[in-house]
Amino acid sequence: MTTASISLRARVPRVRARPLAAAGRLLRLELRRNPMVWLLLPLGALMGFSPYQVSMEYAPVWNLRASVMLDHFLPLVAFGAGAAAWMGSREARRRTTDMVTTTPRPGWARKLATCAATTCWMLVAYACLVALLYGVTARQATWGGPVWWPVAVGGASLAVSCALGFAAGMFIPSRFTVPLAALAVGMAALMGVSHSTNPYALLSGADGIPPSDIGVFYRNPPDLAVIQLMFLIGLGIAAAGALGLPASSGGPWLRRSAAAVTVVGLAAAGTAVGLTGTASVRPTGVVIPALHDAAGDGPIGYTPACSGVVCIHPAFRAYLADLVTAFDPVLSEVAGLPGAPARADQIASSDAGDVGALISGSPAVFRFALPATSHSFIGDLDTTLVTLFIGGQPAAKGNGGTPAQQAVESGLLTAAGVQGADSAALSQASPAISHAAARFAALSRVARRTWLATYLPALRAGHITLVEVP
Repeated sequence: MTTASISLRARVPRVRARPLAAAGRLLRLELRRNPMVWLLLPLGALMGFSPYQVSMEYAPVWNLRASVMLDHFLPLVAFGAGAAAWMGSREARRRTTDMVTTTPRPGWARKLATCAATTCWMLVAYACLVALLYGVTARQATWGGPVWWPVAVGGASLAVSCALGFAAGMFIPSRFTVPLAALAVGMAALMGVSHSTNPYALLSGADGIPPSDIGVFYRNPPDLAVIQLMFLIGLGIAAAGALGLPASSGGPWLRRSAAAVTVVGLAAAGTAVGLTGTASVRPTGVVIPALHDAAGDGPIGYTPACSGVVCIHPAFRAYLADLVTAFDPVLSEVAGLPGAPARADQIASSDAGDVGALISGSPAVFRFALPATSHSFIGDLDTTLVTLFIGGQPAAKGNGGTPAQQAVESGLLTAAGVQGADSAALSQASPAISHAAARFAALSRVARRTWLATYLPALRAGHITLVEVP
């Protein structure tokens, strides 16, 4: 070796390995050639048909609108699992396993890049849905701000469904794997929608529609969201680690690392399962003792939005005018009578009982809770007000009390100008009650009030017969 060659060798710069840059280039390549790019349009139509359209039927309350990320997310997670399973079986379907084995990148890195690219495109679609939904809600909401826990759980559910679907496609490269993976993930998500009494069903992320006022009157504890994220992230890590277990994924050191990653993910998911077994469901949300902060259980302060004799939470201000229109005629019909409510106030659904409303206090106040969806709730509420006032206690659905009570209730509603399907159903079910209701409604307002002031206690006690209704 000459001095010149030594000098030349010394001047040659050493090329440092940049694994992160190489991984980034591989991910960009997979993002460009991933077929999910061409499926974003039909995927957007699917999301607009289910989560977005359903959310617009709910009241413009942040917590309620955010719940669609969980309970109406089933089509999207099933789609993600199926698409990822298709990509996971790509090498086996195209018979390129032997060709890609000789590439300079480990098999685990290639598979992770493909799985990550599919997941990224699904999350891009999900982010667009969240932006659209929250953008519309921001324009309509009259109280509060964005809620991010459901968004995080929904994104984790989507990412995990892609990871599990990809692993299924890689280990079982069959033409039936894609639909079966989508079906399996969908069935797992349905565990929570079924309202199962088993606390472990809460881990699915789709735990049903929450009360319309959750997070409005009382704080919604994040305990369940934390457990769901722990469980979902653990499953995702375990699925990512499982991709590196086959011999084609790399050398012994790499496979041992993949096994360790899998064990860590399973341990995290197992811990979440154990904590879920201690969960207790309360009207304000799910409580996990090991994570719960009791300091946040108190009510949330607010200034009610009032108009006339009706007051509601400012989050439901959009319904105030309709509620005033519905309650004013009914309240004016019973005003001044013994035990008659002088006003109507909204309360939390957890305080409203099974019927969703009650008359309490002195002077009496009609206290009601608003349902999750905005359609047809006004007729139910003014009917409930009259039923509670005449019957003296909440009546079970479909049982309006004695025939005389039903006749007086129907007559009062007719006199107040409330027309609904209940009147037609009552007329078909019992012509005698319908005729008595028509007689009572035909009385003058003074005559109705005079009779009720005299006979209301006996009517509530069930001592008035249908013939005695004037």
